[in-house]
Amino acid sequence: MENNHGVRLVWQQKDTGKAVERPILKQERAYIFAKPLNAQELFPQVVEPATIEQSQFAGRLIQGNNRDVLKLLQDEGYEGMIDLIYIDPPYLSENKYSSRIKLGDKNDYQTFERLVFKDEGKENLDSYLNELYICLQLMKELLSSRGSIFVHLDWHVSHYVRVILDELFGAQNFINEIVWCYGGGSGTRSHFHRKHDLIFWYSRSEEYIFNPQYRPYSPKTINRGLTRIKGNKYNLHHKGALMQDWWTDINKILSPTAYENLKFPTQKPLALLKRIIASASYPDSLIADFYSGSGTTAAACEELQRRWIICDNSPIATNTAIQRLVKMSAGPFIFDIVNREGRKSGVSSNLEVTISTWVHSEQYRRVDIEILSYSTVNQEIEGLELDLSFKSLIEFWEIDPDYQERGFCSQVQVVREKALWDDSLPVIASILIPYQESGAIAVKVYDIFGESCTRIFTY
Repeated sequence: MENNHGVRLVWQQKDTGKAVERPILKQERAYIFAKPLNAQELFPQVVEPATIEQSQFAGRLIQGNNRDVLKLLQDEGYEGMIDLIYIDPPYLSENKYSSRIKLGDKNDYQTFERLVFKDEGKENLDSYLNELYICLQLMKELLSSRGSIFVHLDWHVSHYVRVILDELFGAQNFINEIVWCYGGGSGTRSHFHRKHDLIFWYSRSEEYIFNPQYRPYSPKTINRGLTRIKGNKYNLHHKGALMQDWWTDINKILSPTAYENLKFPTQKPLALLKRIIASASYPDSLIADFYSGSGTTAAACEELQRRWIICDNSPIATNTAIQRLVKMSAGPFIFDIVNREGRKSGVSSNLEVTISTWVHSEQYRRVDIEILSYSTVNQEIEGLELDLSFKSLIEFWEIDPDYQERGFCSQVQVVREKALWDDSLPVIASILIPYQESGAIAVKVYDIFGESCTRIFTY
């Protein structure tokens, strides 16, 4: 079938099933200044309230349907502003992807699976392609003239998506098909083990960003050099050999005890995203990921000092990303929730907190906070045969020492130090804040189901 696009992929809903625009409901906004509480300190920690108006927010995490988020960014004027988009969408694999955590203590625990998302199967190919087609069109509008997109897939639907990308971005703007090869066991005996993903790289125009990447020379190459083959005028490049389009040097996160493993089912290695970002962006670039999962793209941007926007519809994903960024002491970032689906924040949760405050000195007021109890109505937990402490249900919690209606401003975070959801999470914190006659302090708790609940104390 030929038209202005050349060869096109056609399915039942295409062109007739246009995107139905949904209104963007009121956003819930929070501001996060990473300051994980050091539980080892015996004395109250000084917390100087941040000034939101004067802060530089290099990152933005958005919880919401990616089509809603894309439309929101378009309405906010981000068209032509993003230099690099990386997406790792569902693969149409017909799998359930769950985050597995250990509830209890190291001697008596049960593995609890939190469903992150259910990937549909081939019977939903039409709707899958239609949704991705609509989103890719919106992503293209957000890309700058020097920008490009990396689309990460596997064998299930990559052949379909490649044709769509040719149509939307133009076959002339196809740069690379990157083959990411990795190891790991597989029990199948019915076919060759499938141990690679495909990453399609398309640019917005001919003027795209590319910073060549290098790999180390092999020991044999270093010992041999180039002179025997090419003559004395050639030398090995001091950075190494230019990268090819097949990558075998970055493995999947396979070990359950690997330091990078966040127990998130679709987590990609940090090294993979750092290579992509380093190759296709500049230090002043804005990077985006609209299927962000555990937040690897944001973490890579933080290490490479790039600005970023990421989004995911799963509260398990956004909770994982927040903790990850806090633990790495990321720069200040914004957390928005758009068109919240399902239960509203704190509706089915019961949180009991005590907060006491008194004048510590002419300069500071002391605040002591203790979480007394937390419970939530969730049928998933009822099948577990464990007598769980309420602490086990809490993923992490935050403190806003100067709460105002503009939004929760997280300035102290209490996160788990180890990958075991037991009662070791501290539920007591003492801080010193600048003295003022009156004010408000807020505590926000995130639980293992992705729910959150906030309590506000005025003095």
